[in-house]
Amino acid sequence: MSEVAEAAPRRRLSEADRDRLLRSAAHGIFLRDGYTAARMDDVAQAAGMSKRTLYQHYASKSLLFEAVMQDSLCPVGIDPAAEAEPDLATALRSMLVSVARHLFEPQQVAIFRLIIAEVRRAPELADAFHRAGPGRGASSIERRLAAEIAAGRLWLTDARQAARMLFGAAIGAAHMFLLLGLNGPPTEAEIERLASDAVETFLRGALVPATG
Repeated sequence: MSEVAEAAPRRRLSEADRDRLLRSAAHGIFLRDGYTAARMDDVAQAAGMSKRTLYQHYASKSLLFEAVMQDSLCPVGIDPAAEAEPDLATALRSMLVSVARHLFEPQQVAIFRLIIAEVRRAPELADAFHRAGPGRGASSIERRLAAEIAAGRLWLTDARQAARMLFGAAIGAAHMFLLLGLNGPPTEAEIERLASDAVETFLRGALVPATG
């Protein structure tokens, strides 16, 4: 019996499996080459499929790019215990550290850079990235600050603006330098120090002084 005849028949991939392999291959190509330089031929080759199969799933490179970016949007995980933490300083530090860890992950940095490069072509991707990442973390901080303002413990009036200020103080500069390639990602100890310093400085000016 021939070697070909003895070989087990190759399992036929489902459409879902093909789609998953194509998106996985495209993810690597887009991160390696950027959107403009990425070629559909390279994606098909990396996935081990024909270009015809690729175009049956995605009629254009732009549609494939949008699908890959949507797959890559990993939501920030804010610990519910942090949001419920009674001590304000502890709660804010914990939430800021969670967001910073997420944004400083190598894959998130690479995706951030790629989305910035393509923001004019696909502004909806920037919005989706923001809502899943920095915007989600800032919203958690905003809700906590709004509750503190309503309780009369902070003299501030705009919780959203205050959350953005705190977020920028703790993360903004370090994230910008990382995106520009001027610094490497901060260590865990540096992330915690940045969050602690930002919260301490913020609360010095925002807390309503205790009376009596």
